[in-house]
Parts: sequence; structure tokens; C-alpha cells
Amino acid sequence: MHPEGSLALDLQRLWPGVNFSSRIDPGEIRVPVPSADGRSVAGHFTIRTKSAFDPTSLGMESPVWIILCEAARVSQDVYHRLRSRCSEARRRFPEFGWLHMEGTFEGSLGWYPTLWTRWQSAAIQEREDARSFSLPSHSNTALFPGGFDDPQISALRRVLPEAKFMERHMGVPVPPSGRVHSSFGAGLHVREVRYDPGQPVFIGIDPGYSGQPSTYAVEVCQLRKFENGHRQWQVIDEIAINRHAMPGFTVADVCDIAMSRPWWQNPHKTGVIDVAGTAHAGAQESNAEVWRRRTGLVLMHEKVSILPGIDRFDTCLKVDEETAEPGLVIDPACELLISELGGGPNPFDGQSHMYRWNTDRAGDVIGRVPRDEYCDGIKALTYLFINVMGYAGRGRLGVAEPARIKVRSRRQRAGQR
Repeated sequence: MHPEGSLALDLQRLWPGVNFSSRIDPGEIRVPVPSADGRSVAGHFTIRTKSAFDPTSLGMESPVWIILCEAARVSQDVYHRLRSRCSEARRRFPEFGWLHMEGTFEGSLGWYPTLWTRWQSAAIQEREDARSFSLPSHSNTALFPGGFDDPQISALRRVLPEAKFMERHMGVPVPPSGRVHSSFGAGLHVREVRYDPGQPVFIGIDPGYSGQPSTYAVEVCQLRKFENGHRQWQVIDEIAINRHAMPGFTVADVCDIAMSRPWWQNPHKTGVIDVAGTAHAGAQESNAEVWRRRTGLVLMHEKVSILPGIDRFDTCLKVDEETAEPGLVIDPACELLISELGGGPNPFDGQSHMYRWNTDRAGDVIGRVPRDEYCDGIKALTYLFINVMGYAGRGRLGVAEPARIKVRSRRQRAGQR
């Protein structure tokens, strides 16, 4: 904040002749623009101040800049309205139409810290023309001359809980302790990946029968192989249909969407579905049977235990020491999967939802299994990983083979007698 608490005072020091109203909402500051020779005033630009208390009042203009103060304290609807307000200027005037949002984090599950996390990914920055950064308290050396080791900063580090210190003074949102896949990071695991027609395609499917929000998820991957043997799963595409948003959709509709994608022309496809997708609902065909009849793709399946499935997924999030590459990267277009991992807003309601453990009031994990919600994309990948690699065990990340259980036939056993 300004030492005297007024932006207008700063502007008056820079541009003598600034005029500002006594009101704040709505308020107005007119700043003179000097001519090229500096001897006269060529015109004015206007700064208007408005309250975001009523989102419907944020209209009728298309500013070249918008500064949203204390963004964590306003609703997501305000963000959407302001983003729309500056779109005209972005289109008409290159390098203008900025929406600058600032403020400390008020918890790590709102829309504001979720966007900050999402915009840490270089791929998403380029895709959405947005980026996020933080200015920690100790970077203000006028106030804290000692920087990070300033006595006041050190005192705050000792007194405040670590999560509160990181959010309020380091400018970094701290995800809740209940997140299932806590090693996921948008800056590390989200990047643009492209379909390679020369490599096989792997398809993981979760029909979304259990839990909420009941989303039919299809995650499409390819494997990248490094010289040292490290393998990296690359999620190149996603089909996500929410049952509440589209109550009339059918499995055949999902199949038709899949067949319309470029990667479907690849002759080398492996498909895996939740074992529940092989069950019949009365006299109706199972999911697996619809896929086989509609597309010709035979889907593999096996029962996957929850905790070993989580372990296998976590191994794919690890970074290989030699290549410094993670075992899993996700294209920014796969918004459902990214949101379930805690890297962005949910694509259906814009809110922050993620795959979480049950926690008590202190934030400690309770129970032996996570909540069965907001995990359809994660489960689709987990079924695929288990089917291709088996459960986590010995071996290098990404190349561990499934456990081979030797089963002798009756004829072989008879020959040994």
C-alpha cells in the first residue's frame, strides 16, 4: 500500500495536474498526457474505480487495462465479467487489454489460487495468454532491508504455521494436505504434447458410475522413450462428458467422438476400461460391448485395488534423475484430468475440485481410502497404467513389467507326474 494510502498522491507526483473525485465507488482520476515537446497537454486518460460488490455494475466499457485489487476476496463471476470487458481492447489494440489481478491468497481452494497454479505451466501460459508470479514480502527491501533473513520475516516464519507463511508472505498457495496425488505440479506435469502417428495409442476409460460428479472420462496417451530407457506417458487428448450436464448422452456418442479424433486412425490402439464397464445394466449392452460393436476396439479390463492404483499413478509422477523428465505429462487441453489433480478449475462448473482424502478439522488425513469423487480422469489413467505396467514394484520408473504369474495347464501337470 502507499505510505499515505492514496494512489492519487503517487500520480500527482508523477503528473502535476491530476484531478480526482472525492468518491471511490464510482470514482474517477483524470491524468494529463503531455505533448511530444512537453510544453502542453495533448489529452487525458481516465482511471475509473468501481466496487466489485455488485458484479452486474462491471459493464458498459472496454478498458485498455483493468486492475483487480484483492482478487481472492471477489467471486469468480467478477473475474469472468472483467475478462470479457477487456476482450475488445485485446482484439483492437495489440499489447493492451490487460487484466492484472493482485492480492494475497485467501486459502488454496478458491478460483484465484487455482488459476495462479494453472498459469505456472509454460504451455498453459502460451495457450491462454496468461501467466502468474509472486512477489514475496521480503522482496520489499524498503520495508524489510534484510530480505528473507530480515528479523521481522524470521519472526513471522517462527510464529505462523508453514502453510499460512507460504501463502501470506511467500505468495505461494499451499494445496490442502488431503490431496491424493500431492506430487503433481502444473508447472512440471502440464505441457503441450502432440500426437505422433508413428507411435501406438493407449486409451484409458472410466464410465464414471460411482461417486460425483459422474463424468464419463476417456484419456488418450502415447509413450515417449528416452535413450536411457526412461519412458514418459504423454496424455495427448481427453473426452469428458458430465452426466448432469448432458443427461441424454449415450456410450455410442462417446465412441463417435473418439472416432472423429485424428489419433483414432492409428491402427495400433490399446484400450482399457474399468471392470465395471463390462457389466450389463439389465438387458442393455455393457460399455465394453458397445465399444466393440461401434468401433471394433476390444477393451481390456481387470479389477484394480484403490491403494496400489494410487501408488502406481504416483510412480508416474516422479522425475527421472538422468533425464530430469517426469514419467507423466499432460496436454493443457485435458482440463478434467488437470483439475482432478489440483492444477486448474473444473471444466464443468469452474470451481476447484480435486481427488482428496477425508480429513478432520485440523487437516489430518482420516480413513483408509480417498473420497470417491472428482477422480474419473485419474481412474481412467490408473486402469491403463496397471494394465500396461502392472502394480508398482521393482524396476525403473515407467519400465517395470507386470508381475508374471506362471500358470501350468492340466496337461503340463499331468506330464510331470
